[in-house]
Amino acid sequence: MKKIRFLISIVVIISIFTVSAGASKIDELKNSLDYTEQQRENILNKIKEGEQEKNSVAQEINRLDNEINNINSQINSLSANIEEMNNNITECENNIREIEEKIDLKTELLEKRVRVMYKKGGSLGYVEVLFEAEDLSDFLTRLDMIQKIVDNDVELLSGLEAENNELNMLKAELENEKSQLAAALNDVEVKKNEIVTVSRSKEDYMRNLQGKIEELEAQEDRLLAQSKQLESEIQQAQLEMEYAGGVMAWPSPGFYRVTSPYGMRLHPIYGYSKMHTGVDIGVSMNQNIVAANDGVVQYAGWYGAYGNIVIVDHGGGISTLSAHNTSVLVSKGQKVTKGQVISKSGTTGLSTGPHLHFEVRLNGKHTNPMEYIK
Repeated sequence: MKKIRFLISIVVIISIFTVSAGASKIDELKNSLDYTEQQRENILNKIKEGEQEKNSVAQEINRLDNEINNINSQINSLSANIEEMNNNITECENNIREIEEKIDLKTELLEKRVRVMYKKGGSLGYVEVLFEAEDLSDFLTRLDMIQKIVDNDVELLSGLEAENNELNMLKAELENEKSQLAAALNDVEVKKNEIVTVSRSKEDYMRNLQGKIEELEAQEDRLLAQSKQLESEIQQAQLEMEYAGGVMAWPSPGFYRVTSPYGMRLHPIYGYSKMHTGVDIGVSMNQNIVAANDGVVQYAGWYGAYGNIVIVDHGGGISTLSAHNTSVLVSKGQKVTKGQVISKSGTTGLSTGPHLHFEVRLNGKHTNPMEYIK
């Protein structure tokens, strides 16, 4: 008898260590999952910050491009003004040359006339013209004619000289304005080059920023894949973990009346024959619903027609489901112990009144709960 007890003790100890090792592995995997998810969250925040910065840089580049376009318009306007000035200066220079040619021509004619008039031993000069007058009247006529010729020549030369001076002044003014426009054009070109340099620098920064965002997105994809792998490993480890052992606790302490057993039944709402995947226990509102055994919460929250539910994984592929709760008191991934309150009873989801719908699932398939609970 002592030997049998000793062997039983050994088996229990081995079972405890096996369950402990399985739970330890799951805890380790969950810690890795939490760390991976935290890294992924940090990277997603960096991606968000990068996108915001990218939008800001894009707006700045757009502003700089608009400024470059405005400067190009100024450059085009200044260039057109300079071209017009060049045309005016060319026209002015042509006018000056024409006037200079006229002055030269008149000067040459005047010089010829003077040379003729004062040439010795040849044609008569002004004095000889006067002395050859036949009488006083002829003398006065000749004098008046000579005076008119001289006055006309002097007036012509003075007019041409004044016009030449005016054109020279206009040309100087045009040259000065042209210089000012050229200086303004140069300033605008310098400013444009500065803005273009800044804009290109921003574009380089934008490309670099986009590269960093793409690298962060690649890291996030890798972490997401790693996270899914860890979730799969956790699920597999939970399946491989030994069952917590022993008979399950009654899920609704103080309420033991089964109102609808496991198996085929006439559905109370739809009115046709349908498989009932668990047992219904008559429980009034807001009563304690407890974990049937030690385990880890797989799901806690709303689940369609089931209303608010709690699913607990007890290891060995065995899990329990408690449905139609008013509220749930645990969260996914939380460890629970046998008899721990996990929810409050109610009538949420597809329900005809307050009760607990309780299921036991083996490797995901429903089975008769009465074979597990006392």
